[in-house]
Amino acid sequence: RSSDLASAAPLALPNFEAAAAQLQSTVRSLRAASVKAAGADIGPRLDSLSWDLQRAEQDASRMRSDLRFLMTRVNAVPPGGRRDPNLGWDLQLFNRDLESMVRDAQWRLNDLRSLSAQAQKDPGLAPHAQRVVDAARSLQSDAQWLLFDARFDVSDLRRAGFTFESMDLDRDSRDLDQGARDLQSEAERLLGKVR
Repeated sequence: RSSDLASAAPLALPNFEAAAAQLQSTVRSLRAASVKAAGADIGPRLDSLSWDLQRAEQDASRMRSDLRFLMTRVNAVPPGGRRDPNLGWDLQLFNRDLESMVRDAQWRLNDLRSLSAQAQKDPGLAPHAQRVVDAARSLQSDAQWLLFDARFDVSDLRRAGFTFESMDLDRDSRDLDQGARDLQSEAERLLGKVR
């Protein structure tokens, strides 16, 4: 019996360093695959967001035109003349559309923040992120012009007796401008992250 024990091959003990190296290699491979899969998903989502922002920029531009038209109606009332009976309703509809744009900008900002949290350094995503930055800058420019126009129009609305409508216009135009600024800032942060 003692000879059986002596002739038995020594037991091979697991090598801790080799096992740790293998585990690290597996984790790196899984992480790389996860980043690649996330990046593949993020690119199309960024493209979709850039299209949404371009549509929002077109809406902001249209809103500026609509506001100019409404203000010609506000200022067209001759002294002692009759005001367009639909003007108050049209101003309220305009402000509702503007408020909707503010909400949409917030949802887009939430989406962008979510994408930014998922994104990692991946130069392949840079063109997608750059499109979002460009669209956000255009939206911010139109939102800023809308705010500029609204600041001048608020006092005319008050003088014409549209106090509540002027307050809504003032608040919502400022909120849209701030939302567009936040979108641009977040888009630039995301671009810096993926580059």
